[in-house]
Amino acid sequence: MASKEGSTTAMCTSLVFLLILQGAASLFTPVKEVIVPPHPVRHSNVTLECHYEIVNAELYALKWYHDELEIYRYSPKEDPRILINPNDKVEVIESETSPEKITLKEVDLTAAGTYTCEVNSDWPDFKSHTMSRNMTVVVIPEEQPNIEGEVNAHYAVGDMVNLKCIAAPSIPAAALVWLINDREADEEYLTHYEKQKYADGLLVSSLGLSFQLEKKDFINGELKLKCTATIAALYRSSDEHSQQDTAIATEVRERPTEGSLVKTGSASQNVLGLPVLAALVLANLLW
Repeated sequence: MASKEGSTTAMCTSLVFLLILQGAASLFTPVKEVIVPPHPVRHSNVTLECHYEIVNAELYALKWYHDELEIYRYSPKEDPRILINPNDKVEVIESETSPEKITLKEVDLTAAGTYTCEVNSDWPDFKSHTMSRNMTVVVIPEEQPNIEGEVNAHYAVGDMVNLKCIAAPSIPAAALVWLINDREADEEYLTHYEKQKYADGLLVSSLGLSFQLEKKDFINGELKLKCTATIAALYRSSDEHSQQDTAIATEVRERPTEGSLVKTGSASQNVLGLPVLAALVLANLLW
């Protein structure tokens, strides 16, 4: 009976030991931080960083992957220590690499995707740990957004506004906002169009504005319709139609200020008339 209990105890001890080993293996997390610029501009060089710390072991290899493809490997005990896998999507600049950094040359749209840093420990464990970050290559529009429609018309109360704002090609597509006198237009005034995609992958976004003008839309006789395009914090540009209602503006400018006095007296109130002056001269001569 005692031997059976001892066997059971030994099995439990072995199971606990295995669980401890598995737990220790799962705690192997040497990669502390991976830095990948989320929105680099097309044709710019991009630096990726992988900061790691291995305790009670040595580094066997550090690898970088673009999506599922290995693009870089650093193995301090191998010859050569650095191995770069050329491909048609990204190019690693060998002269600008280190154990914790690599630089991609003039990234194009194909460089977008997920970048993963993998750190492997040396013998006897050969454990590995990874961390990933995403990157989207940005194409900044070369022009401002353009307002299309009857933009040259002189709007008046009761007129219908039917305009369309078209952003310049970019990646990602620019976010468009219509402003009426510097206030964002109501959603009911807007028409959302599907984004157009060019053969080279660039996207064009469009946003319509349609509403009937009311008296409140003219502030001191002025109407401003503005379309603004933005891409994250990288790009902001606008196109604007502005008009001044001359009749209303003149009426406002010429209106007397409340409580002010308007002078209407003639010049005779300020200088002596000629008959009075002649009489005084004659009196002096007689005297």
